[in-house]
Amino acid sequence: ARHALLEGRAAGRPSLGAYACRAVVGTMVPKMMELCHPDWSVYRGVVARYHDNGLFANVLQVFDLLLLSRPDATVFVDWRRQGSEGHFQYGPPEFDLWAHLFEGSDRCQSVGSRPGGELPSPVIEMSSRINCVFMNMLRGFVWTLPAHDLAALRSAYAAATARGLRPAPRLSARADEICDRWAASGGAAAGVAKRLGTPEVAACQLSQRAPSCSEFIARARSILEQVPETRRKFVFLATDDAHAVTAFTEAFPASGNIQLICRSGVKRTEGGVREDGVDNEVHRSPCEVGDAEDALVDALCLARCHDLVCIDSNLSIFAALTNPALRLHPLNGILPESWEQAADSPDEVVYREYKVAYSPMVFVRSAPSAASPVRELVETTGRGLDGWVEILGGGWMLVDAERQLIGRGKGALLEPVGPPWPSPSAPSGAADATADAAAAAAAAAAATAAGGAENAVAYCDSSLSFCARRASMLVWSSSTGWPPGPSPPGAPTSARRAGGTAGGGSSAAKGGLAWEGSGTASANEEEDHPAVVAAAAAAAAA
Repeated sequence: ARHALLEGRAAGRPSLGAYACRAVVGTMVPKMMELCHPDWSVYRGVVARYHDNGLFANVLQVFDLLLLSRPDATVFVDWRRQGSEGHFQYGPPEFDLWAHLFEGSDRCQSVGSRPGGELPSPVIEMSSRINCVFMNMLRGFVWTLPAHDLAALRSAYAAATARGLRPAPRLSARADEICDRWAASGGAAAGVAKRLGTPEVAACQLSQRAPSCSEFIARARSILEQVPETRRKFVFLATDDAHAVTAFTEAFPASGNIQLICRSGVKRTEGGVREDGVDNEVHRSPCEVGDAEDALVDALCLARCHDLVCIDSNLSIFAALTNPALRLHPLNGILPESWEQAADSPDEVVYREYKVAYSPMVFVRSAPSAASPVRELVETTGRGLDGWVEILGGGWMLVDAERQLIGRGKGALLEPVGPPWPSPSAPSGAADATADAAAAAAAAAAATAAGGAENAVAYCDSSLSFCARRASMLVWSSSTGWPPGPSPPGAPTSARRAGGTAGGGSSAAKGGLAWEGSGTASANEEEDHPAVVAAAAAAAAA
């Protein structure tokens, strides 16, 4: 949860950060409290009712309950669909899919296997995944977890599911028959979980794109190139993409040194969008029980490979959790490796000028991907009027929303990050304050190079000024001086101001915060001010 929240906030995509907050606070935390809180967790069973999603989204829900529920409780799975589902469409209504795919045990069993369907009391019900990094757009954060956290997560789930999650023997036997082709010969197998290309698949990726077949093929080939020639090499392809079967067959012909294994008779589609506007995915159409069997056998085979090439998918997470030793190679970059060259020769027509047709705006991104941060920096020409600044390349932007009635309460729209343009109309101290800040930044860099980052954290002798809303002015200065010893090159000798006033308000005598008409601020307020914290953090990072 911590990883998803921090990464979601740092991604430069507000919707992703908001989704992470909702998933953690609205779903994960309440359900974990219900399952794990020592004062609340009095239950003999947990019911995992299917939710209308794909097969492995529901499998991961059971994974969560096996890990998080009381070890003396039984997980009861109810996978008997009603018939009106849009995603979970395996088998006829009321068919007990869980009992068909998995063996029952004292730890985990189907609701339908209970005599008369009666359950022990008390029980609690769960109808969705719990771990936030199993949820839709957050699934990509599984692969970016710190190595020790990811290893611990995989080991914990593997141990929890080893006792309670046993595939039906006939399905395990089908997986054994396939995996023996590389296991019996001591060969190396690179598993590839290739999802088809639909808008829905791309939208659920952190990268906001579905990588091409060529990217999967190149990654699998690079993995097997590291394997000694004395070992046999295999690529096991698990895919719902009909185009991928053709592409991999051409890339790994029978006459080559890499043998392709891809199960035939599996239901696949060509991706895209159907005429009714629904994504053309296998589980978005009526499915047979055999389709669920095929998906599970593919997943079991992937888990028994040595390496896994994948994207953000529930099936891939299942394989990674089932076998903690499986080496992971997620294709999670927001752009292909050769995107710069591809952009130089675009496939589509690019016009010299465009008119913004969507109201109210179209974001300018830092890269050609919806997963890239919104561009945050703009350059100005040095011209300004009534709170507006002219942008290099044409156009004007309002700096402070408070300058207009419609923007009251919205605060600053732009924040200065560079030195000011010379202007005879600027206040006499404004340029000096910015010059102090620039000198402090240069001194911090010099201090880092000369004596380590500690010299640059808390001893920048500088003045930082901030425009406060509604024509108030906040001024902060620090005059603590450099640590004992020679000052680094470029360090200012003293602060030019020890406080500030605006519109006649009072100021602190030294290093204070002054708001218009508000008097002085205490030293503690100065130390805790976000600007101070941010400046120290930036210096430490440098």
